[in-house]
Amino acid sequence: MKEKNVILQPAKKNRRKIIRSIIQLIVVLFLAVVLIKAVFLTDKRFAEAVPLNNKEGFIALSYFGVSRTDSPKYVSKKNLEEQLTLLEKQGYQTITQKDILDFYQKNKPLPEKALFLSFEDGRTDSSIFAQNIMEKLNYKATMFTYANKMDTRDQKFLKPKDLKLMEKSGYWELGSNGYRLTYINIFNDKGQSLGMIDENNIPNKTTIEYYNHYLMDFIRNQYMIPSETRQEMEIRIKKDYKLMQDIYQQEFGKVPKAYAIMHANSLYNNMDPLVQSANDKEIKDKFLMHFNLELSAYNDRDSDLYNLNRLQVSPYWSTNHVMMKIRQASNQNVEFKIGDPALAQKWHTINGAAEFDNNKVTLTSAPSSEGRILLKETMPQQYNVGFTFKGNVVGEQAFYVNYDDKTNSYLRIALIDNELVVSEKLPASDIVEKARFPLNEIKWNEEEYAFNKATVYTYQDTQKGSRIVEEEYPRNLRKNRVFNIAVNKDKINIDVDNVLSETIQINPSLHGSQIGFGALFSHKDTSHEQYADDIYDTLIEDILITDRKDQTIFTNQYTNFEKVKYKSTTLFNHVVDFFIETF
Repeated sequence: MKEKNVILQPAKKNRRKIIRSIIQLIVVLFLAVVLIKAVFLTDKRFAEAVPLNNKEGFIALSYFGVSRTDSPKYVSKKNLEEQLTLLEKQGYQTITQKDILDFYQKNKPLPEKALFLSFEDGRTDSSIFAQNIMEKLNYKATMFTYANKMDTRDQKFLKPKDLKLMEKSGYWELGSNGYRLTYINIFNDKGQSLGMIDENNIPNKTTIEYYNHYLMDFIRNQYMIPSETRQEMEIRIKKDYKLMQDIYQQEFGKVPKAYAIMHANSLYNNMDPLVQSANDKEIKDKFLMHFNLELSAYNDRDSDLYNLNRLQVSPYWSTNHVMMKIRQASNQNVEFKIGDPALAQKWHTINGAAEFDNNKVTLTSAPSSEGRILLKETMPQQYNVGFTFKGNVVGEQAFYVNYDDKTNSYLRIALIDNELVVSEKLPASDIVEKARFPLNEIKWNEEEYAFNKATVYTYQDTQKGSRIVEEEYPRNLRKNRVFNIAVNKDKINIDVDNVLSETIQINPSLHGSQIGFGALFSHKDTSHEQYADDIYDTLIEDILITDRKDQTIFTNQYTNFEKVKYKSTTLFNHVVDFFIETF
């Protein structure tokens, strides 16, 4: 009926059209400004004169891609800016490919805090969303590219004219990921061989269980027996490097100095020695350096120029997570992001790092240990606490009650791999589990399981079927869990999502009067997944602590005005994202 009324009222219908057109025009203009700024590169980088006194080494960060807002695959523009801005504030200065060559070949020192920054896959969005940040910080980065993307119509990838403008601006250098991204020796989840397929033509990546990259192995048959001789393999690999070389020579008159092979970590580690030898010969013939390894951020004086490290930043890592990884790899004195100093002042950080931003607290653990914060405010005997845990399911997100810092005693309520686990630690005693409650199962898409699929495997491996274990969750899977906890003198009532409700008795030996939160990585064996590490972020939102008279003891919840502002910004971002994806 409502739809019919609209049709019968042309004036109302026209008003809606006008409003929709105005919104579309605003969004298009906004995007045009962003694109013009990014594509025409109106600013030119200036070289800074800095002291060169570092003879130890440098950190290297790599970003697979950059998106305008949060994405499961790419780091958001906001997170990229936060991470790089914090590094720049601490004195990290970007170095060039020539600086690295001079460091290893001529013993020339680097800036005290040297950073090699790179973006992979030659993605257009990485250039667009990173450019303003680079200009603001006067940073320089290497854009690694695939040679065979140069003459395609796929606008997701930068073309030679774009890359030449980027080089000319001074903010970018050119690197290579090789000629192509093609998979070989592919097996699906039914153990069937699919042969060789270009990355863009794979029908459904969720069904792919095993594969290797074009340069990483012999081409093998359905039984994983080589279907080419050593000579044929060497000719194939040599041809691939020659195709790459010809395109760069034709478009740029040179081959980039830096190479980052696809896939990382295999060369010089666990690949067939004959294939390794063929790659090694071509790489050293055509490139001057090679970033072969991932997951570590530091390269020291003794690192191999053809086996360098770079840390590929995962999209779900917080800024402090990246800082913690850098500190872990380099032992450098790294600062962490605090956020709102007024809110931070109300908390005491026992271990790890904490960022306080509006209605959200991000608590990051130190490697292989728990991050922990305590509210400085003393709690009464009876009070209510509400909050939302929004960290990854795989890991430990904890809430502490009756905490006594002097005796290190407490009651601990934790989300551990989608179970609610209640434990207690009495003075001078070990922690003891009191109760465990399973939570409702979480639905998730198989694409979220980040398998380490490109690896060494046998025919027997390929016949085992899907490696997804139903009771396990992907490390990057998030789930909101809303907690409401009533604390009494002798017991606590715990409610999770208005579904699980439990009462736990409090041991009379627990006399503490503080509350706190904790973050700890999962000890589960997830070696079949990529990006697993021993640092964990928990996100705690909308904390509200009240006494029994409903008087607020502490809160970081939005006011009504802030909530409207947040929702409006979120809506606008969704509209812009829709237009970017659609047009």
